[in-house]
Amino acid sequence: MSGTDEGGVQDQPLGRCPNCGEMIPAANLLIRYESNGNWPKLFAECSACEDPVHPE
Repeated sequence: MSGTDEGGVQDQPLGRCPNCGEMIPAANLLIRYESNGNWPKLFAECSACEDPVHPE
C-alpha cells in the first residue's frame, strides 16, 4: 500500500499551522518530545510561513 510504513501511515498531516492555517505534512516534523499536561508534543516547519510551530 502506498504511503504507509511498517509502523502505520507515514503521510498523515501533523495538523494546521497556528499562524496561517496551512496543513503541515509529516515530512516537516522537526522534533517530537514527551511533555506533561496539554502542552504540544512536537514542532514542525510550516511550508507557507517557514516558521517552526506546534501544529494544531
